[in-house]
Amino acid sequence: MHRRLLVCLALALTGACAVTAAPAPEAGAAEVQVRPGFDEWGTGGGDYAYHRLTGTCETLTHAHGRNAAWGLWRMPVWKVTDSGAEEAENGGAQLRFACADGSACIEAGALDDTPDRVTEHVIPFETMDRARKLSARVAGVKAACARTY
Repeated sequence: MHRRLLVCLALALTGACAVTAAPAPEAGAAEVQVRPGFDEWGTGGGDYAYHRLTGTCETLTHAHGRNAAWGLWRMPVWKVTDSGAEEAENGGAQLRFACADGSACIEAGALDDTPDRVTEHVIPFETMDRARKLSARVAGVKAACARTY
């Protein structure tokens, strides 16, 4: 009988301690800061769907193919400029990024390896509208990063 009473008392105290041990939220806790950027698949339909574009305050990345097997380009966002949407030979559109100072600042390669350096890189798009949207998006990230950092 005493044993059962002790077990019940122990369980009751454990439950009470668990309820009262929860920490109270701090007043004025810091908000989570979301960094500007984007991550999207596809520069159009069909074969264009295999292009992945990501942008951060540091880097604009173009990956082509699953796991970037067909190509990977990393461009320092503050060192490259784009020429604006251009008409491509195949009837689609393209956006040409070049190192502003003429150096070979763009890392090129495939998968995770980017051993080569190039002065410019062209991203293909199915339509001019999609190319213009990426150009505006990169400009928006640069502006947001300039305000934030």
